[in-house]
This record gives sequence, C-alpha cells and structure tokens, in this order.
Amino acid sequence: MSTCLVSSCQQDTPKPASTELSATRWMLTEVEAVPISLSSYSDTYRSYIQFDAGSRATAGLAPCNSFSGTFTQGATAGQLTISQQGSTRTTCPAQTIEDNYLAALPKTVRYEISGRELRLYDATNSTKPLLLFTAAE
Repeated sequence: MSTCLVSSCQQDTPKPASTELSATRWMLTEVEAVPISLSSYSDTYRSYIQFDAGSRATAGLAPCNSFSGTFTQGATAGQLTISQQGSTRTTCPAQTIEDNYLAALPKTVRYEISGRELRLYDATNSTKPLLLFTAAE
C-alpha cells in the first residue's frame, strides 16, 4: 500500500511571472552605475525592456537596436534569469552603452521592484544593481 501526500505529489510547474514585472514597460535609466537619459532614436523613444508572462519572452530597445530573448523566474521570490538577447546590429554613438546593457541582461540572477523602479542584480553584488529601470508613464 502506498501513500501519497498532496504536497509531495505536485509536479513542479513554472512560477507565473510577477504581474508587476510583466505588465510594465521598463525604461532603462542606468547601466552599471552610468545614467542613461536618451536613446539614439529620439528623446521620447527611450531604451526599455518588457517581459511577456505568457510566452516567457523579453523584448526591448537598447540605445541603438531592438532585441528579444527569453526569461524565467525561480521558485524563490525575486529570482530571475534572462537569456542572451538577439538584436539587430546597427552601430551608433552609444554602442558601448548598448553593449554593456545587452551583456548585463544574461548576468541577471535576481530582481527587485520598489515603487516604480526595477533593479536587476548579478551574482557578484547584492547591493548595487547592474541595471536600473523606471516604469513607463
């Protein structure tokens, strides 16, 4: 005779994306402590990232190029993994900032949302975020 407890028989299912994380367009404001104020596109069309909870996809705009990839959230609140992002390859005067932005995304292991601010952290620093975003108006 075997016994099965309800909690031990549940299959691991992916945790749904935080509504706050996925229901917001996050405007890039800082890359590795360097403030970002403008995109190369225009003053009103700034760099951003969005998370789609249904498809687990990321999409966004870096200072020069659009990009996309995937993300997953861990079992613990705040855990976040972002894939390497594929992007268009136009060069621009802000290329170094873009390269740093796109390189920082797959280093993400954790996120915090405080008010209208999203902070992405890597494994080496739990107090200083790699990337900082503000919710779009």
